[in-house]
Amino acid sequence: MKLEDRLGYLKDLEKEIKKEREAILEALYLDLGKSMEEAYLSEYLMTLDELAYTIKNLPSWARVKRVPTPSHQFPSHGEIYRRPYGRVAVASPWNYPFILSMVPSIGALAGGNRLVLKTSSKSVFTSHVVKRILEKVYPPDWVQVYGTEEGDKDRFMEEDMDFLFFTGSTKVGREMARLAGEKMIPVVLELGGKSPVIVGKTKDLRTTARRIIWGKTLNAGQTCVAPDYCLVRRDLLTPLMEEMNQAILDFYGSDPLESPYLASIIDEGHYNRLVDLAKLQGIYGEGDGSSLDLKLRPQVFTTSLASPFMEEEIFGPYLPVLPYDSLEEVEEIIGHHPNPLALYLFTEDKGEEDFVLDRISFGGGALNDTITHLSSVTLPFGGVGQSGLGAYHGKASFDTFTRPQSILRKSMNIDLSLRYPPYGNFDPRKFFKK
Repeated sequence: MKLEDRLGYLKDLEKEIKKEREAILEALYLDLGKSMEEAYLSEYLMTLDELAYTIKNLPSWARVKRVPTPSHQFPSHGEIYRRPYGRVAVASPWNYPFILSMVPSIGALAGGNRLVLKTSSKSVFTSHVVKRILEKVYPPDWVQVYGTEEGDKDRFMEEDMDFLFFTGSTKVGREMARLAGEKMIPVVLELGGKSPVIVGKTKDLRTTARRIIWGKTLNAGQTCVAPDYCLVRRDLLTPLMEEMNQAILDFYGSDPLESPYLASIIDEGHYNRLVDLAKLQGIYGEGDGSSLDLKLRPQVFTTSLASPFMEEEIFGPYLPVLPYDSLEEVEEIIGHHPNPLALYLFTEDKGEEDFVLDRISFGGGALNDTITHLSSVTLPFGGVGQSGLGAYHGKASFDTFTRPQSILRKSMNIDLSLRYPPYGNFDPRKFFKK
């Protein structure tokens, strides 16, 4: 698809998303109980930011890049084109069903690819809206959307594809990696893991606590980059716990289960899993959950590595807190779940910052904040090792969904005889090292 056509479709997509704003926000409420404010800020607005940034910069991203060539290729120059892979398959998750469907799709379509999108059947209301929007804008031979009908997963897996992009759990990610291997195609995996938040030498514990609790309870903790556990200097443990509990009270009131700003757990299975974990930890009591609304009261609690909450990614509004005495201990604790998708460090000490950034491997993160790094279109987002493979957002999306094609452009005006037999009496032995 020509560049001007890609831009035209992207502009039409932008208009259609704006037309469907109310339907998008309503669908996110029906699927996940997200308040209008949270849905607008964390999914709708960020999608439009990505789209506007792509429309503005696509002409420069797609421009042919001219590069020099070796002297023995004189007269010539090199050109690098960005070419689409062909048919890109995108599989999106249920926890952020609008933005995690649309943002990779925007990158794939901006690159000139055809799109096969698989949305989640768990977030069926949003899946229907995504399907309607894309099918209004793009012709049926250019975009195919699965996820709203029974058997769609199998149909998606059987599709012809030249590139696979997956966001979701590590377990399903392994399945997708096998699929890509069988089809001999490139794959990007956006997975997850236990993302730590580290509280070091910081004086503003109130702001620290509020930013941690905001990141932990956004979408009821069902965020792949949510703070999964908190490591705090031992001397700051008690005051930080007090501030975090106060932040929960400030955000959601004395009865969080009645708060319109606390999202729901996606389904009964995930709700029961979290309740079972809380019971094993000994922190679940009467009034801590609502099986009718699938809501759980956010809780922070001190624990150890032996906690059931420290085995796998939590994906809920519970925050285990572990005190530490040295950064070497922090490094050791994080090493039990290596390569987290995100890491957050609160500190005013450059030495602590350097230690963490230099010695701990993680996908991306933020200093003195949580989650917000993924909201910047200028920052590539992705994991490392067990938390994922590849990156996207902004120009990184365009680079991910296109491949470089190299062309050597040679002049016909000069044709050196040295390249042809008998090589112009050239004797390579003169250049041999003695």
